[in-house]
Amino acid sequence: MNKSLNLNEFAEQGTLSIFVNARQEPMGVLIPLKQWVEIAPSVAKNCELYRLMEQLTYKPIFECSLKELADQLRPEIEKVEAEHLAAGQYNVYRYTGDDKLENLFVRQYAGHRELVRTDASTGQSHILNRNF
Repeated sequence: MNKSLNLNEFAEQGTLSIFVNARQEPMGVLIPLKQWVEIAPSVAKNCELYRLMEQLTYKPIFECSLKELADQLRPEIEKVEAEHLAAGQYNVYRYTGDDKLENLFVRQYAGHRELVRTDASTGQSHILNRNF
């Protein structure tokens, strides 16, 4: 008797599945495409599986949501931020502590932070608080 696999059920479950033969010997693995993001870091980038999965899961940048773009860029952003701090530079973030206050930014240095107000018309910044 032949067994069948309902691919619609497989896609809905979204879990890895082992494909076995009639003697219940493993023959392969079914990998849902939505699982690839979690699996990819553990697969060698120069292997055929990695290249195939990257092709199957590729989404043009103009079709990505803002969250997808942020997720894709986050590792590179964190790398650049760390390089800035190691080089004695700082990273700048918008201050989110109070929505009523405008033009406030945080300068993050390796050893401290500064809260600064920036004048949009002149570009000058004024330190309001160090080590906050």
